[in-house]
Amino acid sequence: MNRRPNMNTARAGKCVPMLYGIRPWRLMLAAAMILALTGCGTRQARVDVHESLNATLWTQTSAEYVGSTTQAYRAATVNLDQALADLKWTAALEQDGDYGGLPPAVMLDLDQTVLDTSSYNARIILEHGSYSQETFNAWCRNFTAPAVPGARKFLDHAVEKGVRVIYYSARREALRDCTTSNLEALGMPLPEQQWLLLNEGTPSTSKEQQRTTMAGKFRILLLVGDNLDDFIGGSKNHAASRRALAAQHADRWGREWIILPNPMYGHWESSLYGFDYSLPREIQLQHKLQPLQE
Repeated sequence: MNRRPNMNTARAGKCVPMLYGIRPWRLMLAAAMILALTGCGTRQARVDVHESLNATLWTQTSAEYVGSTTQAYRAATVNLDQALADLKWTAALEQDGDYGGLPPAVMLDLDQTVLDTSSYNARIILEHGSYSQETFNAWCRNFTAPAVPGARKFLDHAVEKGVRVIYYSARREALRDCTTSNLEALGMPLPEQQWLLLNEGTPSTSKEQQRTTMAGKFRILLLVGDNLDDFIGGSKNHAASRRALAAQHADRWGREWIILPNPMYGHWESSLYGFDYSLPREIQLQHKLQPLQE
């Protein structure tokens, strides 16, 4: 079909494409519109190419995410009952000696394990930014994160069974009050503050050390988290070593160790650029593209 403009309809004010015979002011208007549209398009493109877009959308919108976390916590519930009956059962590699008589406990990470903090990642994407401790702290203080699906039901079951709930997180001590308020707002079991273990970036507050400390006081029935570091030391290593470490303990996954999906961030991502957070995002992305296999 011939798409050449009809000059009569053009003169009548119809919206018909014309590349000739156009008055200067219309050319200027068209240019301004193109610039405006280009600006909008550029903004949209910048959002679209953010490397966390699909991961964050999957977490926030997919039925599969809900199914995955609910499934994980259902397995945790079943395994908890088995662990209580087996005095030789422990989830902590750091636990040794005669631990059968110790009171039972479960240790859970917080972010993307108990609390869904994907809204912070959404903000990063919309602002085309990147993670920083300062912006995350501000977000935590001003936003109540919802619960990860399945978490509340499992934690209530643990409390009913007389199991101590221990939260341990990479969050800094400065976030203790707002973290406590968030858990309270969701009706989560909230033990004494001594069982909310936070991190100051020191060896004594590392997750491995926290597990060691708690293993001297409790029989650790389950470890629940979204990062390899929530289960075992050696998480800060290159990707191949991390996968080998996970495979080495294959019999623990889905039994003593319950892992939840988190494609948005974690040591899995940082390992791809050597945990060098000082690298510009463009260089980090180049490193992340290298392992892709066709």
